[in-house]
Amino acid sequence: MASTRIDNLGSIVTGDLESPVSSAESVYIEDGRIVEIESTTTTAETVIDANGLTLTPGFVDAHTHPLLGGFTPRQNALGWCENYLHGGVTSMVSAGECHVPGRPTDAAGLKALAVLAKGSYDRHRPGGVKVNAGTLLLSDDMTEADIEDAHLASIERMKILFALEDVDRARRLVQWGRDRGLVSMMHCGGSSLPGTKNITAAMFEQIEPDIAAHFNGGPTPLPDDGIDQLVEETEMVLELIIGGNQAVAVDVLRRTRDRGELSRLQIGTDTPTGTGVIPCGMLLEMSILAGLTTVSAPEIVALATGNVARHHRLDTGLVETGRPADLCLLGAPMGSQASDAMGALEHGEYAAVDKVLVDGEVLVDRSRNTPPAKRSAVVH
Repeated sequence: MASTRIDNLGSIVTGDLESPVSSAESVYIEDGRIVEIESTTTTAETVIDANGLTLTPGFVDAHTHPLLGGFTPRQNALGWCENYLHGGVTSMVSAGECHVPGRPTDAAGLKALAVLAKGSYDRHRPGGVKVNAGTLLLSDDMTEADIEDAHLASIERMKILFALEDVDRARRLVQWGRDRGLVSMMHCGGSSLPGTKNITAAMFEQIEPDIAAHFNGGPTPLPDDGIDQLVEETEMVLELIIGGNQAVAVDVLRRTRDRGELSRLQIGTDTPTGTGVIPCGMLLEMSILAGLTTVSAPEIVALATGNVARHHRLDTGLVETGRPADLCLLGAPMGSQASDAMGALEHGEYAAVDKVLVDGEVLVDRSRNTPPAKRSAVVH
């Protein structure tokens, strides 16, 4: 059995809002899963001396637009998933494979697209990243039978990307999906694609999806009264992204913190899109939110890890026994006044990604996309 022990940790940021920091100094991993925290096992095939670095869950990007493999036609870029791994991202959630050239708009074509994407990424991890793809884009011609087809094909998510003509049908599609265990997302705010319509706060209250995707704009947010309405009058998940309005993101974070509702928030990038490919987008959004508010960096990390995993029912996102060992070792970047990764985020800076593990395997040994850490872990 493959085994790894990580010693000499400065701290563990757990990904759990209820208990965001652990003082444990070691973790033992076996067959790709966390077996012990504050380990009593003294031997392992691989030993990592963390040299005082901070251990966190690998980031779970709540909002991506993959297609197939590591290629995105939106920016004509190759290898983007692997580059996100170097930004600390070990898992991604697809918000729809909408950038396929000539994207179908009918039920049969959209079902086929979702099934193809899911099947491909279930069998292939570009760069080692776990891509949770195959999100069904909803269309006006869909019926309950189409949702059942998707469910039988193991599709786990659905998305209203553009306003459907029949809002009542959209509500029923979401409910039919919910009855079968599908998580529902809905585009929030102004149109992001030619030929599509704005989606309003009133539509959210009528349709009642699980998640308000890119709540701070993708890239254009709802008007202020719509933001107020969904924060104050609903319980849906609110997603904050780097590709949106950061003034709104900071305001929403402060308001949900004051309401005791940080559990509603999740962080994503909403990329690749017209905004671009942003390998360190998760770190950038975390540094903005931690640097411009008094919400602690470990809590911000939870919004980018455990919260996303819980909202999407993924078996990752926590430093917890029994979980997959999808992990990052982070430090303060060279030149920073901060002494550790969380201090760097709270100062508004990227944390330095020193090591990234997926299922216990070290896939990144010093990130090529972040500044180097002041201290580096050593793998024996």
